[in-house]
Amino acid sequence: MSNADDLAWLRDVVVDVLRSPTQVPPGQTEIAPGDEAIRRSIDQVVLPRVEELQPDEIRIHPLGDVAARFGPPGDSGLLLQTYIVSQHANLMSSDLAGHIPQEPGDELIDRRVIGQGASQVKGAMASALAALRVRPNTLEHPVWLTVNTEGKSSHSGSKRILDDLGVTAAQGILVVGTDLHVSLGNRGRVDVRITLSGESSHSSQPWLGHNPIEDASDVIVALRTARLPEAHDILGPATATPFQLSCEPIAPHTIPQTSRIKVDRRLLPGETPESAVDGIREHLQESLPDIAASVEVGEVMLPAVVARDEAVVVALLDGLQRESGRAEEAIWSLNTFDAGYPCDKGIPTVMFGPGKRHFAGPGLLAEDAVSFRDLWKSVEVLRQAMTRLCS
Repeated sequence: MSNADDLAWLRDVVVDVLRSPTQVPPGQTEIAPGDEAIRRSIDQVVLPRVEELQPDEIRIHPLGDVAARFGPPGDSGLLLQTYIVSQHANLMSSDLAGHIPQEPGDELIDRRVIGQGASQVKGAMASALAALRVRPNTLEHPVWLTVNTEGKSSHSGSKRILDDLGVTAAQGILVVGTDLHVSLGNRGRVDVRITLSGESSHSSQPWLGHNPIEDASDVIVALRTARLPEAHDILGPATATPFQLSCEPIAPHTIPQTSRIKVDRRLLPGETPESAVDGIREHLQESLPDIAASVEVGEVMLPAVVARDEAVVVALLDGLQRESGRAEEAIWSLNTFDAGYPCDKGIPTVMFGPGKRHFAGPGLLAEDAVSFRDLWKSVEVLRQAMTRLCS
């Protein structure tokens, strides 16, 4: 169990981070690297907390990503990657950011803190910072704490941290909300960009033009029969799901010139983004030979697979067992996150952290919260993993 000073420090950090507006703006689906609000939150909120922990080295990318090394240099250590941009609970009131509901007689450990990103990335970030505050006195291998500012659902932030800033490690943990489970891997994703060209006319005389909205409708129907690989025994099926449809220009009673579709093509281990997009292009050419569709590769997130006997997995599961008093099993995630890039770079990387992730219902759009009991359990498990792997 925590002592009062460490728990109070954790409380202050998570409240400060939750009150710092780093969410994707309403009506948008992403936020650009280097965004002013993100940089301000890094400079004024996160970086001072990192400096307070007295790292041996800090590297800062021009777009705001942070990498702090604790312990000696080298490539034999542990990567703890955290994230600052929150993407869900978009309907939540900003007035609730950092609010801690209180019942008479409650101890802080029995409460929860509310705010956008609490269960996805911000509670997890606070737990990683607090774990480094109670880290072992002596580290024989480095622990890298990184703060990733990516807000486009891509590997761009990890590329900046691992490639541009030169962070290396032997094992990795993405400290994000997994309901305190250790995630061994996940499917990947490529955004397939399909563009359909038309010819504008007034909607009272559609025969004078060519309506790309109707072509888009045919494409969406045809995607239902796209050829996909057989389902993975654990991760399930590859999928091809349209999730955005846009047209331009938008004008009064005017047929647009262009329709654009974004398709979420989930990748199974062993698939490449290029081959998946080629497959969709060939399917549309065969199914709709009269429709000229431009099919291109968009943002990519690679599949991730980590063996159950990797040292980082064993360390986290043993830590969980010590904290809960029962054996814990690893899971596989159905969502796609960032572990695929460090795995592809040769750093076995799992996901672990506090926060009950919601993928449907009110929790996806409305109230977001994380309990202090789960936050502190994450602190203890991460501290024990650092001790086992780096001390």
